[in-house]
Amino acid sequence: MKSIGWLLAVSWLLQTALGRLLLLLLFLWYLDHRYFGIVAAVTALLHHRRRIASLLYTVQVNPADVRAMVELGEHYLRSGRYQAAAEYLERAVERGEDSPRALYLLGASLVKVGRGAEGRSRLEQALALQPQVAYGEPYLYLIEEAAAQGDGERVAELVSTLEQFEGVEILTRAGHLCRKAGHADLARRLFAEAVQNYQYIPAQMRRRERRWLWRARLGQFQTRG
Repeated sequence: MKSIGWLLAVSWLLQTALGRLLLLLLFLWYLDHRYFGIVAAVTALLHHRRRIASLLYTVQVNPADVRAMVELGEHYLRSGRYQAAAEYLERAVERGEDSPRALYLLGASLVKVGRGAEGRSRLEQALALQPQVAYGEPYLYLIEEAAAQGDGERVAELVSTLEQFEGVEILTRAGHLCRKAGHADLARRLFAEAVQNYQYIPAQMRRRERRWLWRARLGQFQTRG
């Protein structure tokens, strides 16, 4: 009976232009929610902008607040404003904030602004202090830096270390980094592991990882050979 009710509701909506538009929007929302995550990305960007405005005020009022500087640097990094991220994170580290997370975020920002050797040093410092910091993300930036140097051997070593984290997102992101750097075999391996590992994660976590599964499958198609 419930299925018949849904069919009648859809049939009724299809009879009007507004109803057809509503169904189209619902369908697009479903596709985005399940595969693409565009709405989630835009929402995250707006969140970063709000926090940046708030944290800028905090830092201006209290220039000694290194924790606010680190959080500000992270929000700049996540929103793609790498130079600003590096500036605030360097200030925080210079003032004594040497936590693994602060060092990792600084290293990531330095890699992104082209200061690869400095970035690598900071990332390695962070991992030496806490190997599990940011659950494998430092290795993504180390892979990016090694690929920029054309050091294929180090890229392969970093991939082998990163694989211990097993997360669908981290493996997929690493796979696309390797693909862009021309390491198709490594990329295929990472995408295959991401797809396989998705099968073993708890059902309640699959919704969050689903778009990364889709991107892993896209990567498999792009590196097919």
